[in-house]
Amino acid sequence: MKINKIWTVSIVIALAGLYRLLPHISNVTPVAAMALVGGMYLKRKYLCFLIPIATLYLSDLVLNNTINRVFFPDHTGLVLWSEYMGYVYGAFLLTVIVGMVMRNSKTSTKMIGGTLAASILFFLITNAGTWAFSPMNYPKDIGGFSTAMMAGVPFFRNTLLGNLIFIPLFVAFFDYVMNMKTDKKTNTELLLDKA
Repeated sequence: MKINKIWTVSIVIALAGLYRLLPHISNVTPVAAMALVGGMYLKRKYLCFLIPIATLYLSDLVLNNTINRVFFPDHTGLVLWSEYMGYVYGAFLLTVIVGMVMRNSKTSTKMIGGTLAASILFFLITNAGTWAFSPMNYPKDIGGFSTAMMAGVPFFRNTLLGNLIFIPLFVAFFDYVMNMKTDKKTNTELLLDKA
């Protein structure tokens, strides 16, 4: 049986997207892991971006129109897009690129480097976006920027926790699955060569 890498990665990313719809600790999700492994394990560049971002968008579409609907009191109809999604998606697009850069790294480097890079990118981009564009009215000076960053620290802890759980889990799983020798004919030929 040949393992289809695209389907394996896609199914795991889709399941990770479904995880967001279950009750969980805020920001402790596999979202960064979805983006990172998409970049690491999918060779076709458009799929590296498309599969994790489409999964993120579909889960956001469900969340924004159900559980998170209270955050859109002035919006009528379906919430298809919100300003916060721009900088969140920007952070995850960069995380996909980090995954692409780390594609040929050792497993430990992928887990440690990927976890730190994804967590820090998300923290900096989303808090800078909140400072610059949010209706929270942070002053547009260094003091306001510092306040926005400090307000994001509790979210950073949870994001880092989620990344510490899911990124090593995903990387270890994919490294194991992608390196399995499942072609019986090839294994038989190897045994015959040794005889």
